[in-house]
Amino acid sequence: MIRTETMMMIADVVRRSDSECAIYFLLSAYLQALRFGDNSSRVPESITRLPLTCASDVRTRFEQLMIELDTASRRLDDDSCSAIRGALHMVGAASSRLKLIGERPHAAIGTMA
Repeated sequence: MIRTETMMMIADVVRRSDSECAIYFLLSAYLQALRFGDNSSRVPESITRLPLTCASDVRTRFEQLMIELDTASRRLDDDSCSAIRGALHMVGAASSRLKLIGERPHAAIGTMA
């Protein structure tokens, strides 16, 4: 199981990253750990499968997680809700950062605003 503190640290690094490669690497590592960890049955394989292909793929996984959270919530499945909320946090941070990096002029990538 991925500890909350560890996940928060990874999400912070993702939010500060100026590198798409770093974001994909960190998100892939998180999904790999999730896939083979204690919560493997709580988050669908369609979310944790690798490789990540593009920012649109990450965004689609975020949208799927929202649906999964609604479903788990309706079932009153607290364990699944908790695992899915963690995945939402991480995938959402990656999706937001990838969107921001994609909107920047290429010359500005790698510089701090």
